[in-house]
Amino acid sequence: MSRMQIEIHQPDDFFSHQALELTFRLLRNNNPGLANAIKNTLTHIHVAPYENLHGSHTGEMHFNAEIYQLLSAHTIGKIVSALTEIGEQALSKHDMPPEHLNQLRKLIEDWVQLTEWVLNHTASDNKAAFH
Repeated sequence: MSRMQIEIHQPDDFFSHQALELTFRLLRNNNPGLANAIKNTLTHIHVAPYENLHGSHTGEMHFNAEIYQLLSAHTIGKIVSALTEIGEQALSKHDMPPEHLNQLRKLIEDWVQLTEWVLNHTASDNKAAFH
């Protein structure tokens, strides 16, 4: 009898397709390099099977590990920086409706959570490599 290994995913192991698309749209004019990296990710990434989501999310989700593999930690950090800059400009110019600012804030939080996930998972990978 063979044992099937079951991967257990936590709610924070996923990133939304909608967040990737919105980020692409926000960055495509002012930061085409990052937008292109996101577009390539959207082209090559797989949707996480619904069974893996355990009802934690609605909408299409992707595994953080796959996003990290396609984008790299450096690029993810640049995306957080670019989105933060958009937010700072909007706040200083007062040219963005409050609901758009709230959406941008949530988007930045999503990318920061992905960054934290990357740091947590790469730190534990590095610890295992040194033991």
